[in-house]
Amino acid sequence: MKKSLLILFAIIFAISLNTQAEDFSAVNDGDTIYYNITSSTSPRTVEVTFRGSYSDPYSGDSYSNEYSGAVSIPDSVLYNGNYYNVISIGNYAFNSCTSLTSITIGNSVTSIGSSTFSSCIGLTSITIPSSVTSIGSSAFYGCSGLTSITIPNSVTSIGDYAFRNCSGLTSITIPNSVTSIGYYAFNSCTSLTSITIPNSVISIGGGAFYGCTSLTSITIPSSVTSIGSYAFNSCTSLTSITIPNSVTSIGGGAFYGCSGLTSITIPNSVTSIGNNAFNSCTSLTSITIPNSVTSIGNDAFSRCRRLTSITIPNSVTSIGFQAFYSCTSLTSITIPNSVTSIQNYAFYNCNSLTSITSKAINPPVVRENSFSGVSKTIPFYVPCNSIPSYNSAMYWSEFTNKIGVRMPQFITSSICDGSIYTNYGANIDSAGVYTLVNGCDSVILNLIVNPIYNDTIIAEICNGETYSQYGFIVSTAGFYTQNLQTTKGCDSIVNLSLVVNPISLTTYYDTICQGNIYNDYGFSFTADTSGIYKYNLQAVNSCDSVICLNLFVNPIYNDTIIAEICNGETYSQFGFNVNSSGLHTQSLQAINGCDSVVNLSLVVNPTPNKPLSLVIYQMTNYFELIWQGNSSEYDIYRNDSLIANVSQPIYLDNNLLNGTPYCYKVKARIGDCESEFSDLACKSFVGLEDISQSNLQVKLYPNPSDGKAILDVEGLSSDVDVLVYDMVGRVIQKHRLNKGTTELDIDLSGYAKGVYSIRIMNDNINQTKKLIVQ
Repeated sequence: MKKSLLILFAIIFAISLNTQAEDFSAVNDGDTIYYNITSSTSPRTVEVTFRGSYSDPYSGDSYSNEYSGAVSIPDSVLYNGNYYNVISIGNYAFNSCTSLTSITIGNSVTSIGSSTFSSCIGLTSITIPSSVTSIGSSAFYGCSGLTSITIPNSVTSIGDYAFRNCSGLTSITIPNSVTSIGYYAFNSCTSLTSITIPNSVISIGGGAFYGCTSLTSITIPSSVTSIGSYAFNSCTSLTSITIPNSVTSIGGGAFYGCSGLTSITIPNSVTSIGNNAFNSCTSLTSITIPNSVTSIGNDAFSRCRRLTSITIPNSVTSIGFQAFYSCTSLTSITIPNSVTSIQNYAFYNCNSLTSITSKAINPPVVRENSFSGVSKTIPFYVPCNSIPSYNSAMYWSEFTNKIGVRMPQFITSSICDGSIYTNYGANIDSAGVYTLVNGCDSVILNLIVNPIYNDTIIAEICNGETYSQYGFIVSTAGFYTQNLQTTKGCDSIVNLSLVVNPISLTTYYDTICQGNIYNDYGFSFTADTSGIYKYNLQAVNSCDSVICLNLFVNPIYNDTIIAEICNGETYSQFGFNVNSSGLHTQSLQAINGCDSVVNLSLVVNPTPNKPLSLVIYQMTNYFELIWQGNSSEYDIYRNDSLIANVSQPIYLDNNLLNGTPYCYKVKARIGDCESEFSDLACKSFVGLEDISQSNLQVKLYPNPSDGKAILDVEGLSSDVDVLVYDMVGRVIQKHRLNKGTTELDIDLSGYAKGVYSIRIMNDNINQTKKLIVQ
């Protein structure tokens, strides 16, 4: 347990220094917790942080302090007489605290920041309250001692890398409030055996369960629309998985290396199978690709050595690079007529293939080495008249080409109205479906007859306008004719009969002050901005006569000055001469005939009261100065020289010489307003060897208490002062215990619950006890 004196000294030391990264610290259940103020106005809020400045822990440096053991974060903390709500745990707050074993978070906390508990390898348990709505990226990265965790229903997202490398995590409950699982959120959680994803989740981030080698099953809800790249990469214990109909894409490498996966169902909603999606799924024996899929990515089923059959639907247009590379158990393959390209090494080393069937009327482009390692004597069935005669023939010709089933060719063609279709020996002038040739070269023709047009348009414009529709660009009255651009090979004629109606236009120029009403030339509006305004008169042949007003609006000004003075001073700038708080207003000289206004928001700060009852106490090797005051800032003078500025009515001076007299005085300050000096207090410093030690027997009971306790002192040979300090080191009570007196009543029932320090002291005595008020 930490010693009380060390705790008190740490608190006072933290208050008196202003070079720390944290704003202040406070003791909770015996642990010093550091805070940054996030709002200093009501409602006041803070976040938990680390002590002092820090360097990047990933570069090898560490924080200047680590939390350890069991730590409890309170709902609120008292500082400078005000309570602050603890609303968040800041970024890196507990990063690399390897001795931290457990933590309890108060119900006021709403967010856990990035890398907050990263690398806390000793952390075994944590309670996250229902007030938390977000868990930041890498929040529990590398917490290898954490075995289980419950995420409350208030959390809506799990950040990237949030639980990465939590190798001891065996189970986790994700609530229905979570809508997304971040990138690599559970990467390398090697002890995780199962997980249920709730219906609220719509996306599983890339690498979310990468390397979860103990994961045997997982249910993906129908709310999920996408599975990110490498989401289940190397989940070697996963044997089966059902993908819901809501998923439209399977990301690259999504199931890469899932060597235990024996079967998988791909729904009709999926349109693409990404690169490496099922690469090295060595236990997968068969798979059905739905008709919704249009492309099979590079290496999609590469090295699936037990895959014996696969059906490629008629929707697929391309088979990617090494898509079925080294699928050594694949015996046959049918390439549908939708496929237009087969990329390099697509079926490389598929040495068990006994037949290849192409249903394409026009064979796909086959890249080099697509079928390398396949027997060149196996039959390759192609439709009638589809044996290739272009560049790719050199790759197809390696196989024994065999003519397959005769298939008719379907053709859609069109002619213009009045024309005749004559291909394939036909003589047709009307739309319809025709069979032109029978047998191997049979053609089924769908003939469309496109109409031609000769239309006349009658239009009117106003003088100065241009008619620009249907390809015309004209501004004068008349009759115009032109051919439109060919539509489906059929020309059309458009005639334009154009009438130009006259208009009139009058322009005026004027000025006005901003915000005034303009009432001339038929206008009536409040003028706010300069510009050109139009006013339409009675219409003539659909063309209005227009009055234009080019109006310049002179601005007016209404500025506010915010200033502060001390009580008794007078503010005398910008024409003001005032000494009271409030909003003061005056008009300036007119500019362009438009008056402007200046507002003064003046704050008169009070002059702080003179500090009272300055007392010097001789400690072991320093002076402790205590006084009474109500200010937020004090200047400390020693022998008429300013030596420090503090925010509490207490100061420790340890830069002293033995046998030297020192005189002190204190001045209170609020901003730039300061008080009179306190009365002068002087004392000579006596070194450690000159202070006699007292062997007092001190008891404090009951402890813990409800606020009332008895201080029992035995062996008191001189009068002493008894000082009571609160949790941030302020003196809240002061008592005098006379020589020979053995008991003193301490009453803290009107104060907040927490840990208080009771100090017994004079020039020769200095002892401290801790009192817990429940």
